[in-house]
Amino acid sequence: MLANLFNLPAPKQRVLMQLFLLLLGIGLIFALMPSPDTGVQVNDKFMHTMAFFGYAILLEMASHRDFWRFQVPLLLSYGALIEVLQFFMPWRTFSLLDFAADACGLVLYWLLFRVILKVKAVA
Repeated sequence: MLANLFNLPAPKQRVLMQLFLLLLGIGLIFALMPSPDTGVQVNDKFMHTMAFFGYAILLEMASHRDFWRFQVPLLLSYGALIEVLQFFMPWRTFSLLDFAADACGLVLYWLLFRVILKVKAVA
């Protein structure tokens, strides 16, 4: 059943790709905004890991392109872009640990879905 989620017809993949791109845009906006002080403390590295875990799932569902040659470089480039842009924001900070947490989210996705559950997209 889980494998069916990664082998969707083209119209559903297009909708998921649009959702993926929308979420990337929203993520970029939030990454560049000043951090609100909500009083709720959530580990920043955990948030990075889970965001990129979610991005990996969504991109896998929206595209059958190769995980290591297309999806990982794309998502890591996005993570690097965020960190570089944050370097120039006076209210944000550049962090290699955030980038490492992004990469951990991708590895976590790969371990869970590709290794443990053995779900593979069919091109």
